[in-house]
Amino acid sequence: MPVNKITHLERLPELVGDGAVVAFGGGWFANHPMAAVRELVRARRTDIHGLALLGSVDVDLMVGAGVLRHLTFSMVTLEAMGLAQNFRRAVQAGELPITEIPALSLQVALEAGGQSVPFMPVRGPIGSDLVAQNPEVFGTARTSFGDEDVMVVKAIRPDVAIIHALRCDRLGNVQFDGTYSQDPELAAASDTVIVTCEEIVDSSEIAAQSHLTKIPGFLVDHVIEAPFGAHPCSHVPRYAQDAWEILEYQKAAMAGGDAYAAYVDRIRGETEAEYRERVLAGDRGRVLAALAEAGPTLQEA
Repeated sequence: MPVNKITHLERLPELVGDGAVVAFGGGWFANHPMAAVRELVRARRTDIHGLALLGSVDVDLMVGAGVLRHLTFSMVTLEAMGLAQNFRRAVQAGELPITEIPALSLQVALEAGGQSVPFMPVRGPIGSDLVAQNPEVFGTARTSFGDEDVMVVKAIRPDVAIIHALRCDRLGNVQFDGTYSQDPELAAASDTVIVTCEEIVDSSEIAAQSHLTKIPGFLVDHVIEAPFGAHPCSHVPRYAQDAWEILEYQKAAMAGGDAYAAYVDRIRGETEAEYRERVLAGDRGRVLAALAEAGPTLQEA
């Protein structure tokens, strides 16, 4: 009998061990596993070593809510919405220990982890202060072919990867119908893989669109159905980013103090279903879906 990997969002915090290194998928304002992040906030976790290549509101929310004890990253930004305020304040105040690794080097380190090799060569970042600052990440190696020393980056193998996708089946096969950033590399590199998705479907539907399967089931440990699970980020083709909610978040983050605490307390005081009901009230959900659907037409105009 095939294994059933389906579980519930409320169980997610117990699947993430104390002090775990957790890689969060997505990039820029797309595909971040926000439902999972909110569940970690609700669980009042304070011990996670986060890893993000192109972090966004997911990282900033966790920093502001005290979820992270350390962050390995290449970038954290709210793009056109401004600086990631909680992240900026915490780093400047020395309250959040960080390991900054350039994006290409971090991705190569994850690829090395996924291929179970101790390191991989990388052309750069030669001349960057980040090399000297991170001797545990960067090194040099020489081959038996007589080549000169080349820069290498040490393999990174996170304890857990949390990824948001379009659809999955109970066997853990993961499909995307849009951008998927570095999520397949995160899954291959991590010891435990948790995938939230817009919908769980029968395996026959996965097989019928096999070209959309980017992460095979044997890499995945847990599957969670979480509609609008990337909100307020986008998840094309289902919905566009919710600029209204991101601006609401940024307003609270810029104010800090009681205003931000109230924003976090509101999330902690509601279930994910209640969150969706609140933020998608009225026509908001249909508008975000329509914007995603209109995207290709707007690009052609």
